[in-house]
Amino acid sequence: MEKTALRADDVAAYLAEHPDFFANRPDLLDSLDMPVRELGSGVADMQQYVVARLRDEREKLRGATSELINISKSNLETQSRIHRAVLALLNARGFEVFVEALQDLVPELLDLDAIALCFEESEDAPVPRCGGRVRRLTAGAVDQVLGEENDVWLLPDNAGDEAIFGPQADNIRSAAIVRLAPFYGDPVGLVAFGVAEPDYFSPAQAHDLIMFLASVIEFGARRWLTAPQ
Repeated sequence: MEKTALRADDVAAYLAEHPDFFANRPDLLDSLDMPVRELGSGVADMQQYVVARLRDEREKLRGATSELINISKSNLETQSRIHRAVLALLNARGFEVFVEALQDLVPELLDLDAIALCFEESEDAPVPRCGGRVRRLTAGAVDQVLGEENDVWLLPDNAGDEAIFGPQADNIRSAAIVRLAPFYGDPVGLVAFGVAEPDYFSPAQAHDLIMFLASVIEFGARRWLTAPQ
């Protein structure tokens, strides 16, 4: 069947019947050479205004889509790293191996500079210090740091507390500190994720993944420290 050449009148008739065509396909506007109409002094050309607005909206949509894609990729990468860190902690065989994985492997996976594990002193349930890797806090110190009602504290700067991070405190600027209560009583503790970069953590940011990782750490402590000897 012989094809009929498309005529300008056919295009004009189609556009007249579909006035929203360019609203639905603003990407085509860049390829069009739109006439500038002379309407007289003080009279605005609304056609040019509408075209410009559609082009602007299209560029904003492109930018928003690109940003959304980048955020999604970043979130997926973060989740993947969290999953690998969790598997490393769950595969530990013994409390000392668990602490080594937490402080040697997990920071590398999550781009952190230090992870501190601290427990308040308790005569009823002493926590092994693992060669100084697990730090001791005085009774009541966790509530002094976090307050009685808070379970997490995100510090954008000045987070290098020596009582928590020990010798690494001088290198820590920003930190996320989370309460640990693995024994349903004493001793309570905390885990602190520290970085040398200021403003890495912020009170305004979501902390679901931080709390998830802290819950895994809490489970690991409970698993090994309450196991029958």
